[in-house]
Amino acid sequence: MSDRPKIGLSEVLAQVVACDHDGYEPDLSGGRRVEYVVIAVRGVFAHAQAVDGSDDKHRENAEILARKFKVDVEALPGHRFSYRVVPAEHGKFMVDFELVGGPVTR
Repeated sequence: MSDRPKIGLSEVLAQVVACDHDGYEPDLSGGRRVEYVVIAVRGVFAHAQAVDGSDDKHRENAEILARKFKVDVEALPGHRFSYRVVPAEHGKFMVDFELVGGPVTR
């Protein structure tokens, strides 16, 4: 058996919340804006394709995306949205989501 003291979940959460990461704030300026059109909602995900013709795809929780844009989940297909992609040390941030327009008619 371990001699380490046992701590409860609430104590762990309090420590995590109290941690300030030395005031580190990621730099979310710059980056590039990418525009997508929602092509389908499958299960809980909205699947989108980049408008610029590239093979760039995006998958987002459909309910969260619909809530961001104040539309019903069923109305998402055809809607265009964009966000800024900001490079980071370990990947990228996707920030500043915007609804670009209503459904695209074909």
